[in-house]
Amino acid sequence: MITIKCPTCGKKTVWDDFQPDDIRCSKCGERMNVHRELKRNIDIREHGEPGKRIYCPRCREVISRRWFIKCPHCNYWCFGPFAFYDKLGVALLIGIAYLIFSVIYLIYFH
Repeated sequence: MITIKCPTCGKKTVWDDFQPDDIRCSKCGERMNVHRELKRNIDIREHGEPGKRIYCPRCREVISRRWFIKCPHCNYWCFGPFAFYDKLGVALLIGIAYLIFSVIYLIYFH
């Protein structure tokens, strides 16, 4: 079952497998193609609503979420508005761990 939106009047109709492929809107009589709407529903499911799509901060391609994801197009890690290459992320993690252990050493053991 998918929801089909009429391109003329905007009325939504629920279509199931037992109905024909070409149906008419019950409000205005416009013909609606189920295959076109199915492709649109799949696109919305994969990429989100057209006005609410999230883009990679580096390559500007569509990604599924903004935080903690590796962009499939440019292979950079996305952390909100920032994008890091794999090796830079590991280097930053090692640097932060070094600083934390240094502070712990200075506070407790020095």
